[in-house]
Amino acid sequence: MSPFEQKIFDLVRDELTDDLIPDNFSGRVDSRYCGHCHHASLAMYNLLGGKNNGYKLQKAEDEKGITHYWLINSYSEVIDPTVEQYTHLNRPLPYQNLKDNRASYRKTNTTKLIIKRVKEKLKNR
Repeated sequence: MSPFEQKIFDLVRDELTDDLIPDNFSGRVDSRYCGHCHHASLAMYNLLGGKNNGYKLQKAEDEKGITHYWLINSYSEVIDPTVEQYTHLNRPLPYQNLKDNRASYRKTNTTKLIIKRVKEKLKNR
């Protein structure tokens, strides 16, 4: 990750609180990151400049049938702000299960809130 990608990564992750997890993801996996992957990845996508800067939102189904989202940058590097829901639990990473590129780029209210909060923090630095 570039230093700017790392900065955005860290700022977005700081915003991932339990109250932002959609109800249908609560308790599905014993990780504070489960349920945050779409809004965290989409917030990063937008904050990093999206398609114009070479980013793509990716999705795949994991071994539990849960859809997981992450980013790919212009160097084909994976940027996954919620990867610990796999790595900390010794679960297989789902990246190889990519089946289509129809990930939703629609900003949810949670995504908009994270973007707003991160932009405020960037202004105050």
